[in-house]
Amino acid sequence: MSESLDKLRNRILSDARLKADETIREANEKAEQSRKDAREKAEREASEILARAEAEAEAARRSIISSRIRANRLRLLEERNKIVQSVLGDVEQRLSTIATTGNFQDIVKRLATEAIDAIGSDHPTVRIGFPKASGDKFNLPAGALPRGATIVYDDKLAEELGGVVASDPEGKIAYRNTFRARLDRLDRELLTLISSTIFGDQQPDQTQKVVATAA
Repeated sequence: MSESLDKLRNRILSDARLKADETIREANEKAEQSRKDAREKAEREASEILARAEAEAEAARRSIISSRIRANRLRLLEERNKIVQSVLGDVEQRLSTIATTGNFQDIVKRLATEAIDAIGSDHPTVRIGFPKASGDKFNLPAGALPRGATIVYDDKLAEELGGVVASDPEGKIAYRNTFRARLDRLDRELLTLISSTIFGDQQPDQTQKVVATAA
């Protein structure tokens, strides 16, 4: 009887040891898996952090390069603008004395024709005025203007470097073809050029075209 109890006790102890070993093995496996998962997660997070850092560093580098490029473009355009403004200043000086040139009548005819064509009237009123010029200078040749055109000398146009303003008989439609108006349109083209160039949309040789037009 005593021997049977010893066997039973030994069997129970053996089963308990096996079960404990199994539990310990499973716990070790779970712990190892947890360590492995934690290590892989840490590696992934580290890789993601490194990738973000590299991307941010590259973005910062490109931003710095882009800023330098824009700054260089702006400085270049400022220099070009100075050149253009210098040219425009010279043009204004030359235009202020255009009434003393030999082809003055041809210039008046061209300006008047452009203005009349712009309003599309058969009976336009054409106001003309230039610095250093008086009303008797505008004896345009026959056929230079439409027969129904009325020519009026206007001293105020001399303040706009001279030119022509054509309007319909009712005065509802008018076209200013003065040198100042033409230079203002040229200035707007220059501003458009500066803006488009800063944002990378410059047309080839556009600055040169502006300078050439001004000259």
